[in-house]
Amino acid sequence: MVVPIVACALAADAPARFLGSDTGPAVTLDAGVWVPRLTGTAQVGAGGTTFQLNTDLAVGDGTAGVAGEFAVGMGRWRFGGLGFAVNESGSGSAPAAGTFGSVAIAAGDSISGSYSAWMAGAEVAYEVWRPLADEPWPWDAPGTNRAEATAMVGSNGRPLFDVRLLVLGGALAFQYEQDLTNNDTGLTSGFDRTIAAPYGGAGLDVRIGLDGRVPLLQDLRIYCNAGAGPSIPDGEIVWMVRVGFALMIDANIGAEFGYRLFDFDLSDGPSQVDGGLRGLFGGVSVRF
Repeated sequence: MVVPIVACALAADAPARFLGSDTGPAVTLDAGVWVPRLTGTAQVGAGGTTFQLNTDLAVGDGTAGVAGEFAVGMGRWRFGGLGFAVNESGSGSAPAAGTFGSVAIAAGDSISGSYSAWMAGAEVAYEVWRPLADEPWPWDAPGTNRAEATAMVGSNGRPLFDVRLLVLGGALAFQYEQDLTNNDTGLTSGFDRTIAAPYGGAGLDVRIGLDGRVPLLQDLRIYCNAGAGPSIPDGEIVWMVRVGFALMIDANIGAEFGYRLFDFDLSDGPSQVDGGLRGLFGGVSVRF
């Protein structure tokens, strides 16, 4: 008679499976290759010409960089960081005449150009609404949505469908450097600026559990995060968008594909760069 009693006790202590019953911290990591194109305009030096970044300064065809983000989730909170690094160089014939800083350029001159950019930031997010979970809103009592939250767990114990709406905020540092050389005259000039920026925004995270219906795939995750804020000391607006999806081959690892955009306005005395980095992202998504 001892064995049945123990078995019953264990069954009674087994945790219920429903959305929102997660315990302990959850760690996520998304890292990979970002292939952005540089777009926008640059005017460097007093009276300098406004050049198109992607056509006039021997850069802008697109190049591979690195990008990534990580987060530690505890309850409704997520704490983490994000960043990227990219650089490109090129050469060709100048399609337009003008001046870039101290460098005079005539149409057809041989020019060489380069740029580099990096961003590093810290971000915090709070889960405002999880409609299919046990407690959809932060102020809801446990069990408010228990029936639907229980129905949203598959036979493998993973969510069948889960939507999370988040508000987010953070702070970042961004550095951008661009140089141009007129190979015919040997003159070089450049622009170099580093800024900081607090930002706020929102995010949407959707998880679709395949529950064994698709071979080699456990879950599909779709996400969209956007934020904007003022740069310091320039007072211009910096904004960024991260969208994509991840195909999870098991509970811990998957392949991720998406799009990243980082838009910036930089001012340094008479010089102004109104630019953007935007392109496809591919990498690995890790969860544990």
